Amino acid sequence: MSYILLQLVRLFVVFSSECVKFLVTLVFVYTGSGSIRKGNELIKFEFILKPYELIKMSVPSLAYAIQNNLDFVALSNLDASVYQVFNQLKIPFTAVFMMLFLRRQFSLRRWFSIFQLCIGLALVELDISKVYKNSQKEENNLNKFEDETEKNQFIGLLAIFGACIFSSFAGVYFEKMLKDGSSNTPFWIRNLQMYSCGVISAFLGCLIKDYNQIIERGFLFGYNTKVVCIIRMLSLGGIYISLIMKHLDNLYKSFASSLSIIMVVIFSLFIFDGYNITFLFGLGALLVCLSVIFYNSAEH
Repeated sequence: MSYILLQLVRLFVVFSSECVKFLVTLVFVYTGSGSIRKGNELIKFEFILKPYELIKMSVPSLAYAIQNNLDFVALSNLDASVYQVFNQLKIPFTAVFMMLFLRRQFSLRRWFSIFQLCIGLALVELDISKVYKNSQKEENNLNKFEDETEKNQFIGLLAIFGACIFSSFAGVYFEKMLKDGSSNTPFWIRNLQMYSCGVISAFLGCLIKDYNQIIERGFLFGYNTKVVCIIRMLSLGGIYISLIMKHLDNLYKSFASSLSIIMVVIFSLFIFDGYNITFLFGLGALLVCLSVIFYNSAEH
């Protein structure tokens, strides 16, 4: 995400990823309907004849939009390592919101596993951020950016705390809507409702924050192969997360995301030169794996 920030395409990436998620979900809606005509009828019924359901799904979309903006504020005012450590607070915040909205109860052992996951993932992310800083090309860009930007640690910490709270709230709210037994709204329609609201909120964010930049340099300024890959990962990741929440829950999503980060780093050993497994990464990966085992073996 810091790379995108340096390339001045911050909100554009959020908007682009929301558009991709909307289009992919739209394909699934039409595929599941069996024909374009039935798909159009389903969308008309769910979006026009049931506006209250659409309004309810605008809540997590707005929360995610606020979280994305707070993330960029935090990245602008904090070192990457500090950001990565405090960003793991979204995991215990998620557990708290699950207790409030979903009436979930967690045993002491599961709470221990949750905080163990936070610590392990923080160590893994710290190791990744160190590798990022050691990259000569990226470091030159980072130093140039930092010279031009005055950082405010207090604002950065407030922003990351706010981002964690909004992210956790949005995830649990979305899970509650997906598993709402009182509504017969199809799964992909729920996603389409949220992503349509996300497209609108992200587009308005672009206009409000970077209107002059869009007029001067164009909407696609700063896009390159890496940015396109990040948009693709954000889009597929968002859809994948919604599938996890449909069949499991937000905490399992956190565990799955943590394991996927570790797997990506391990695969990077065979793809990129100059990267080696460090003690910090090994310790963090061990804690993450143990937390998964402890969480699944503990009583509810």
